[in-house]
Amino acid sequence: MDTLKENSFTIQNELNWLSNMIDNRLDFFFSNQENMSFVNIPSPDLDDDKSNLSAFIQKDLKDEFERLLVIGAMASNLFPEVYDRFLIKNKTLDKPYTEFGGRKNSDTNYFEPTLRTIVFIMHGSSIEHKIKINNYFNFEHIFKQSKILSIEHSSEPKDLLDKSLKLGEEFLLHITSGNPFKPSYTSSFPASRLETPLDWEDLVLEDNSLDEINMIDTWLKNKSSLDGNQLMSKKINKGYKALFYGPPGTGKTLSASLIGKKNNLDVYRIDISQVVSKYIGETEKNLGNIFDVAENKNWILFFDEAESLFSKRTSVSDSKDKFANQETAYLLQRVENYDGLILLATNLKPNIDLAFSRRIQSIINFPIPSVKQREILWKKALNGLLKLDNKELKEIAKNYEIAGGSIKNVIQYAWLKSMHKNTKISINEILMGIRRELNKDGKSFEK
Repeated sequence: MDTLKENSFTIQNELNWLSNMIDNRLDFFFSNQENMSFVNIPSPDLDDDKSNLSAFIQKDLKDEFERLLVIGAMASNLFPEVYDRFLIKNKTLDKPYTEFGGRKNSDTNYFEPTLRTIVFIMHGSSIEHKIKINNYFNFEHIFKQSKILSIEHSSEPKDLLDKSLKLGEEFLLHITSGNPFKPSYTSSFPASRLETPLDWEDLVLEDNSLDEINMIDTWLKNKSSLDGNQLMSKKINKGYKALFYGPPGTGKTLSASLIGKKNNLDVYRIDISQVVSKYIGETEKNLGNIFDVAENKNWILFFDEAESLFSKRTSVSDSKDKFANQETAYLLQRVENYDGLILLATNLKPNIDLAFSRRIQSIINFPIPSVKQREILWKKALNGLLKLDNKELKEIAKNYEIAGGSIKNVIQYAWLKSMHKNTKISINEILMGIRRELNKDGKSFEK
């Protein structure tokens, strides 16, 4: 049985259990047999179950009520009709039964269970278990630590029992499809995954810079052994932070992408424009969301144009300066506590806050490529498109000081010109493209 079928089979059994539990509780509630003891329906046996949900239940959950909380929240997503019986009204009072908790969604007409509903299903009106519900949502519990379940956030003050449950997006993906969690760009997670078709051999850098990049690669390859090394964990910093600085197009983003690709790790490029806010406290909130989502994922976080986040703190002359410095301090704390790899890129190294630079393990310069490096870049870029002899390559590399990103733009321009004219790429299109790139930077072109 494949993963999807195994997961679906287990989920269906758990939902059937929930449905039977609801019927059992409501039948008992309406039977008026107060003198009879209530007997819950046993949960499904998982001894031979190899699904992701089964593994989680057996390894991480301690009691049946935790199991019911998980499947109860899941039912709201996958099987809301299981709660239809709770829509019944108290005919005497002409209103829903208070004991059931929950509420009717005015848009879907579904019954939305709350924690009070889940407690009622398993424990009826037990005061003891209503009080104990707090234990399942403290910071030490796996529901909170691993983002399995969360409680709704509401502007209206509500008792915990009257709040609804939400299954964590990552957890839901894991127990259904079994696929890894790869979030899309949203306002709460303003980041997109970096990918590249290029390979490590395509990275052309100075030897010193490449040595530092290899140091990062070595750290990633040995991170797992470091996590279990009590001696070294006391002596070195948690996680790894590196600063890339240099002009645009010199390989900062490509290096970040290739580090992830080589180590089979996702790299997320943070959209700084959506993180930094002029409103007090919003920048901290936005950063907090990013780090909360990334926590324990082993992702590489890439902050491009990082100077807007990590710029030097100012002397406090008014309340705005005070809050700006608080934001920087908050960021320093979150960065320091992140146990994965954080890469920062900037064109302006001197603007980085000194308190932050002390927390950085590698500061790597990405200068404009040397003549020799430009020759290599041109050779790679023109491979299969235009054959130039070594002398011509050396001349282009020597005469035109442009970075790898600009060379890529030249190739795109030359290709489009050749497509427009329905001809092959020639040296003329290449030179025209170089002229365009130099003009962007206000530099003169001499053929």
